[in-house]
Amino acid sequence: MAKDEDVSLKGLDSFSRQFLNNSQTLREDDAEYIKVTEGQTLNAEAIKRYEDVRTRDFIKRAASFTDDLVGFVIQQRKFRSLSDIEVIFGLALANINLRNAYGNPPNQGTDITQAQRDSLLSQFDDVCVCAQEYYDANT
Repeated sequence: MAKDEDVSLKGLDSFSRQFLNNSQTLREDDAEYIKVTEGQTLNAEAIKRYEDVRTRDFIKRAASFTDDLVGFVIQQRKFRSLSDIEVIFGLALANINLRNAYGNPPNQGTDITQAQRDSLLSQFDDVCVCAQEYYDANT
């Protein structure tokens, strides 16, 4: 087994990294504090707090990515002297291509079944519905 310092934390969000390192920056009075006292069995309250933090982190990361995308689109609109309709068409076409690519992941080769493709496309559509609901609730 690897020593603690050999365990990779690559890809973890800051809260998870702090939690796994038993960081002193998390205190019991912090809203994001999780204290495991039941071995591998977590109580419902601890799980809820973890899920809340994970959701907030997801939203922050996705929002930051969205801001960068909007900035890029504005930059490219000016650089290419595009009209609003051309930008909308380009973004719509990019999303159609993104959905198609998500339903045909290259790492699964050509052996993906139609049922797997349908499941992936349904997952993509569900994410889009969630994004619309989030937008509606926050604008």
